[in-house]
Amino acid sequence: MPSGVRYWTVVDDDFEVVWDADQWLRFLWFGRSRAELTTKAYAEGVSLYLLWCRITGRQWPQAARDMGLFMVWLKYPPSTPDGEPASVVLDPGAEPARRERRINGVLTAVRGLLSYAMSVGEAPRSVLGQIYELADSRDLPLEAQGEDSGLSYRLRAVHRVQEPETEVDRATDDELVAMFLECRNARDRLIVLLLGRVGAAPWPGGRTAPQRLSGSAQPAGAGG
Repeated sequence: MPSGVRYWTVVDDDFEVVWDADQWLRFLWFGRSRAELTTKAYAEGVSLYLLWCRITGRQWPQAARDMGLFMVWLKYPPSTPDGEPASVVLDPGAEPARRERRINGVLTAVRGLLSYAMSVGEAPRSVLGQIYELADSRDLPLEAQGEDSGLSYRLRAVHRVQEPETEVDRATDDELVAMFLECRNARDRLIVLLLGRVGAAPWPGGRTAPQRLSGSAQPAGAGG
């Protein structure tokens, strides 16, 4: 942009900005202050949706009714020499092109684009019922239902892939004691004790938040 501010957007085969997607991504970046990596992931997801619409001859504002076919395409995209549409013919046990977490991320981006397009009149209102369904609080875990026993309603995404649960390899008592003895200051010992008691929360992708044990109590990156 002329101000020097940069943001992620979507372009077509002629490197022309896709106006509707660009307006939504601008809204996320400037109006909602979303993180740059978030807008990057959304731009990538929307570009896949627009590509699928183009090669299958669909209009993206109305293609939400075929979201199930888009999910199949994301997992097992047909490959042809010229990029034209092709039927999905794969051998049993074929490796999916994208895993469950990645597909759900793409679907989140597509739902965001379609919801924004509907709010500004670029997509029909019927789209909302194709991507969301009315759900109540009874299907939520007890921890998420709150203390209020009343029934509450919410919008739940219609299309979602079940993600496999990732098991976290917790440290044994002997490993925790060894780490504790290696600590050289009170801060590191406190970190080991806390992580040993409550565990470490998984980061996106199933990884565990990294912890670094320093040789002094000085904050990382601070000058001497």
